[in-house]
Amino acid sequence: MDFPERLIFDGMNIPPFRPLKENVEKRFTEIRNLECRKDDIILATYNKSGTHWIWEVVCMLIKGNTEYTKEIKEFFFLEAIPDLDVVHNLPSPRPMNTHLPYRWLPKQLTEKGGKIIHVIRNPKDVAVSLYHHLVDFGLSNISFSQFMETMFMIPSPAFSMGSWYDYVKECEQAAENDKHGAILTMFYESMKKNPIDETKRLAKFLNVEASDKLIEDIVEKCSFGNLKNADKTIKDQSILKKIIDLPSVDGQAKPNIYRKGIIGDWKNHFTVALNEQFDKIYAEEMKNSKLPIQFE
Repeated sequence: MDFPERLIFDGMNIPPFRPLKENVEKRFTEIRNLECRKDDIILATYNKSGTHWIWEVVCMLIKGNTEYTKEIKEFFFLEAIPDLDVVHNLPSPRPMNTHLPYRWLPKQLTEKGGKIIHVIRNPKDVAVSLYHHLVDFGLSNISFSQFMETMFMIPSPAFSMGSWYDYVKECEQAAENDKHGAILTMFYESMKKNPIDETKRLAKFLNVEASDKLIEDIVEKCSFGNLKNADKTIKDQSILKKIIDLPSVDGQAKPNIYRKGIIGDWKNHFTVALNEQFDKIYAEEMKNSKLPIQFE
């Protein structure tokens, strides 16, 4: 099948979530003007950067236990949920999540003492994960190399919510200008390599007291295998049919959120020529960035 016709807003390609298809400017503005609380938490990530994983860790930390949240994170997905009243009615602290760039996050959030967690994953693995995600959604008539050339490689808004480069550089600038200690930048690869230390760092940022035992238990419960199993056996997936109308959601296969969850899978997909081309673009786009992106 062909992927749905693109909707462009604010220079970005907008994903086909129903609220955005109905009125993207209205939903973006509602998010920007969201009434915030002092203990709000927003997990802000580019697509396929470990959002489900880190969101579950955050939920366990603020609850102080290792019980999985029954609802999948899409129940708290700002640009996709049918009605933002769901967010207004949530008890505090509210662990929300979004793929919106920083400029569209709620403007009250940092002013009132809320927290933003930016998670960044290396763009080569993001590209591979995105490609397989789109194939799961029905985009089966495009090869990986074609996907890279037409949707991901070019530093443009060709993919949802703009390019990876624009997204992470905007995150970086926001963190540099943060005067409230409200922004934490995490790296997917660091969390994979040192989950105990990174989870402790996250708990400290959230002002959560967590024993070493609780941290260890959270890391174990949020391992890739355990989360994949919980997604299949515990999680309430009903929200998916309400937020997106693609064949793989409305009647066929559910998209596979937990595919591999590893660092360096890009080596199994990138040809030498493609890698060289990518590295050239990456070097130019990120020449002024200080972000320590890890590719393996």
